[in-house]
Amino acid sequence: MYEEKLIIPRPTIVDRQFTKPLLCGPGPCDIWPSVAEALSKPVLSPLCDELFDVMDDIRAGLQYVFQTKSKLVLAISGSGHSGMETVISNIVGPNETILICCRGIWDDRALEMSKRYGIKTKVHRILFNNTFSLTLIEGILKILRPKALFITHGDSSTGSVQKLEGLGKLCHKYGALLLVDTVVSLASEPFFMDEWGVDGVYSSTQKGLSGPAGISPIAFSERAQEVIKKRNFKPPFYFDIELLAAQWNCFGNTRQYHHTLSPPLLWALRSCLKEVINETLPKVWARHAETTAHFHKRIEQLSLELLIPKPEDRLVTVTTVVLPKGYDYMEFVKYMRNKHNILIFPGLGPTVGKALRIGIMGVNSTIQVADAIADAMADTLIALKKSSL
Repeated sequence: MYEEKLIIPRPTIVDRQFTKPLLCGPGPCDIWPSVAEALSKPVLSPLCDELFDVMDDIRAGLQYVFQTKSKLVLAISGSGHSGMETVISNIVGPNETILICCRGIWDDRALEMSKRYGIKTKVHRILFNNTFSLTLIEGILKILRPKALFITHGDSSTGSVQKLEGLGKLCHKYGALLLVDTVVSLASEPFFMDEWGVDGVYSSTQKGLSGPAGISPIAFSERAQEVIKKRNFKPPFYFDIELLAAQWNCFGNTRQYHHTLSPPLLWALRSCLKEVINETLPKVWARHAETTAHFHKRIEQLSLELLIPKPEDRLVTVTTVVLPKGYDYMEFVKYMRNKHNILIFPGLGPTVGKALRIGIMGVNSTIQVADAIADAMADTLIALKKSSL
């Protein structure tokens, strides 16, 4: 009886056939077989004991990967940007000041988010292929005295990693909290939340953890928790960490309903964490360092240049490679996909037209994968040079 009321006809949705590429861009990367299996586990109600057991496992795993004793650890339902927004909006309110140390696109995203909340934003930019020194940051903190400092640990738009040791202590000396993006560095680069004095940190699952995107680990220090208790503003309902903590049982058996979590993503994150726990963090970090060092040697053998000049500033998960003059970055990426079915990315933000971004992380952080990419790049260099003659 309702057929004549329909103004939109039934669409035709065709199942398309394709061969999955090897995911070697800056994210997402391929997922662990155990994670693929976990995604098919039962969908449960947000009020089931079984689901709360999964959430407890996740919190214990996150304390391990973040290396924190803080109880305020959980996962946000959303991409890495949801973690960024949660960290900023729970700590810094309207007319309060945040200092953003900017060297890539994710710092610019933090800047945009902060502005939308009416936060006073102060930005210090450096060249995209550099990192910040403690001396430089201290000079800025001394003048601005912000409520918080935001910085990216691993930057997938530039391929650089920021040294964090001593930064938390420096921030606290001048009354600021330290907020850190670890989306592309967690479970790949060494990270010590408590030891380094990090107050708010977030990550995501589709990079070093080798899971699906859509759920973002997050943690706040005890210092940050005191600030949250005393704040005189309200963050967005969806990102309110006090409400989320009650749902995740961070401080006791509260089990309050806030929103319907995605059971498949919870199962997946739990499986990602189990993989890291079983291998252990020191071995995970060593594997990533060894694989990327091998890849960099292969890149040098191809007479290619690495965008980040200082070895200590190079990120283990994402390598930025400069092509010789005359090569087109988009053509290179397309050839790699079409001929070798390997997916790498061109530059993003400050590196557009300046570099390739090649991700070797998580389950893909192996010598075999590194060699497969290097061999494909060698072929692509020859093929595109010939085609241009």
